[in-house]
Amino acid sequence: MVVALATSRAAVAHEAEHTNVAFAFARDGSFVLDVTNDANWLLMRLESFVAMDGGIPGPALSRRRTDQERDDRLRALTATFADRIVIWLDGHEVRAESIQYLPPRAETPQDRLQPLGGFRLRGHVSSGARSMRWYYGMVADAYPVTVARADGRAETEMIVTGDAWSRTLDLAGQFAVLSRREIAREYIGLGYDSVIPGGAGFVLFLLGLFLLRLDRRTIVRQVAAFAVAHSSGLWLTAAGVLSFPARVAGGAVALSVVYVAVENLAVRELKPSRIALILVFGLAHGAVLADRFAGVVAPAGERAVALFAFNGGVEAATLTVLVAASLGAMALFAPHSAST
Repeated sequence: MVVALATSRAAVAHEAEHTNVAFAFARDGSFVLDVTNDANWLLMRLESFVAMDGGIPGPALSRRRTDQERDDRLRALTATFADRIVIWLDGHEVRAESIQYLPPRAETPQDRLQPLGGFRLRGHVSSGARSMRWYYGMVADAYPVTVARADGRAETEMIVTGDAWSRTLDLAGQFAVLSRREIAREYIGLGYDSVIPGGAGFVLFLLGLFLLRLDRRTIVRQVAAFAVAHSSGLWLTAAGVLSFPARVAGGAVALSVVYVAVENLAVRELKPSRIALILVFGLAHGAVLADRFAGVVAPAGERAVALFAFNGGVEAATLTVLVAASLGAMALFAPHSAST
């Protein structure tokens, strides 16, 4: 049954630039849906729906003193949020099987806009699904809906002002069953792309390890420790054994880059304390990779294959960075060696 969609049409000026909707489909018909907004605006809107539905709103936003209080309240409002969306598939509504609130990351001086928070929904559509329409009963202004199909195609639909329904989006032909070899090939590519070009922090940290001292033993010891640590972080986080909030993992990655750059200026010898910190920071890098892996739903029953292949793609990208750095060092120092 389609949920009630009556909403206040009073638009907030920054809704358009603060609203994003992204679907990612997998071959088995599962999907991940991320809906992001300014977290403070999102709380204000959801509290208004609680009041409209006869519930008791939480304390006024002006009385919330911390981001943690805001985020805790938004976690409590997941059901209210779910009632504001419709996924209309081949003539009937599909409901998400799970919903999770994702708090915004920590703000940095480089941010032009306040980082967004939102909700991540997971569910399934039938393997024969052909078309979908989307409705988000929270905003009045225009915003983009991105659909990443399981076959690699992607399209973006702009929801125009005053019309919350999307046009009919094509889902047909993307849910073919893949062999394990095809799954592995796909996830190796995803893992590689998560580092090159998608992992600037990972690459900068790796280059920092390389530049401490240009001898093979020093480089191999550091890179081996980092590979063990980020792979462990990836697998343990993906398995739910470790849990890193996104803002904590992202902050640790940024700190790791600063640390390795500063230490390279201060010392030229590899110390045990550096190896220990590489292991700690590597876990954080692995947690960030796990979040990227989670953003693409693995085929049912093949999660281990997909994760192993994704990890392999990460290591292939690591090797690419090291080879490029080695060639660069050779090109830089070869003329100097020849002149002496």
